[in-house]
Amino acid sequence: MHNHHNRMKKKTIALLIILTSVSLVGVILIQLYWVRNGMKLQEEQFDNKVKVTLKSVVNRMFDQRDFEPVDPSVCGEHCDRRTLQILSAINPVRLDSLMREEFGGMKITREYAWGVFNPKSSKIISGNAGRYKSELLKTNHSVSLSCLYRSEQLMLGVYFPGERGVLWSRIFPWLLLSFFLLAVMISAFSYIIFSFLKQKKLSEMKTDFVNNMTHEFKTPISTISLASEMLLNPVVNESVERTRRYAHIIFDENLRLKHQVDQVLQIAVLDKGGFHLKKKHFDAHEAIYSCLKSFELTVRDLGGFLNFKPEATEHRIFADENHFKNIINNLLDNAAKYSGSYPEIQVITKNNNGMLVVEVYDKGIGISPENQKHIFRKLYRVPTGNVHDVKGFGLGLYYVKAIVEAHNGFVNVKSELRKGSTFEIHLPVELSSEPINEIHEPESQDITG
Repeated sequence: MHNHHNRMKKKTIALLIILTSVSLVGVILIQLYWVRNGMKLQEEQFDNKVKVTLKSVVNRMFDQRDFEPVDPSVCGEHCDRRTLQILSAINPVRLDSLMREEFGGMKITREYAWGVFNPKSSKIISGNAGRYKSELLKTNHSVSLSCLYRSEQLMLGVYFPGERGVLWSRIFPWLLLSFFLLAVMISAFSYIIFSFLKQKKLSEMKTDFVNNMTHEFKTPISTISLASEMLLNPVVNESVERTRRYAHIIFDENLRLKHQVDQVLQIAVLDKGGFHLKKKHFDAHEAIYSCLKSFELTVRDLGGFLNFKPEATEHRIFADENHFKNIINNLLDNAAKYSGSYPEIQVITKNNNGMLVVEVYDKGIGISPENQKHIFRKLYRVPTGNVHDVKGFGLGLYYVKAIVEAHNGFVNVKSELRKGSTFEIHLPVELSSEPINEIHEPESQDITG
């Protein structure tokens, strides 16, 4: 049922993402469409403005039509009688001054070429075409001169080389603004989606954590209640031996519960960053040895063995002893947990770059490279299929990393699937001047031996 609900939820989320993405694409396309429309409108507006100006030029020419004889030098080499006739009707000098006056008053664009031409024979009769002759013949901005000179279809045309640039410069700021706003929308959308997916994952991990916690607490609690029930039984009560055995079970299970509660509380403290390290000088080898001693039973029950190789020459450290022991216990716990049926665990110490290195090595199931990236994250447990075949909250390694780093050290992991894993913690060694009372330990000892 829960799974079905999850699938439904996933579908809804996917649908939402797709819909929003499609809408965004739609908005972009509409933007582009409007930009094209805007450009067209600008062009039309410009065209109308130019046409009006050209008409006004022609009208003014018409008003002052004083057919004065034209100096033949105006049209240069291609002067024949007809051209002279046309030019006397359409005085180029007068036209030039009118064009300058009209287009000067209209703030369109500085540079323009103009001319009088015959569209049929593609011949420019007069004007100021410069290097834009062919463009002038094809221009959109032209007006008929038939009112001035009837016998031939002549046009007065203008061409603006900078026209597109001017139109673009008008529309460009708006274009820029709209693309900027779109970019903001897209990045905000992506950010929201990513953080949403992250939150979803976190909430799933928290649900797992709560499930695990209840599962972990259930076992010791039921064992304690069974043992107390037995103690209340008068038959059991008569035998001192049995009473002691049940009392012992209660004591052990209670300790286990306390350890679990501590672990959960430790993480709450770590998260707030409010933990204080009570540092002191102590011998790391002794601390590790005491952890191994209490862990020995667990390993022996599982039919495995523990081995300790204290190879470090500098092993006095300045650290928080309780936290240090917790770290070692957590690493041992993990090694046993992921070792299958017969754990073989080895603890080695050495010195490296002025640091004490503690290696906890197991021949367990190993960790895939994909999972190695996440194992130090809070509530992360390497997926092993069935949720409860490996007990724990996924807090151990998170705690180890946080404490080691609080001591200015660092953690390393080397692991191969089905071969085993090695966890290394590196802690700074306190090189003190005081003489150290060495405790001489055998080179290598098999504690369970």
